[in-house]
Amino acid sequence: MLIKLFLITSVIVAVSFIAMGISIFFRKNGKFPTFEIGKNKDMRKLGITCLKQDELKCFNRLKKGKPCDCG
Repeated sequence: MLIKLFLITSVIVAVSFIAMGISIFFRKNGKFPTFEIGKNKDMRKLGITCLKQDELKCFNRLKKGKPCDCG
């Protein structure tokens, strides 16, 4: 029973990887769309920034002795 389950799971995972590979191969750039805030151009246009970038800005302001508007 356990071997059957393992084989079925392995086949499903293998088919998923093959499907993702085919998807990448037939796309224009060969890349998946970016969902990360720091790399997404549309989110940057809206003024949405990455939390890591906000923390670095705040840290640099505090280091220079300036007040930070980070909550």
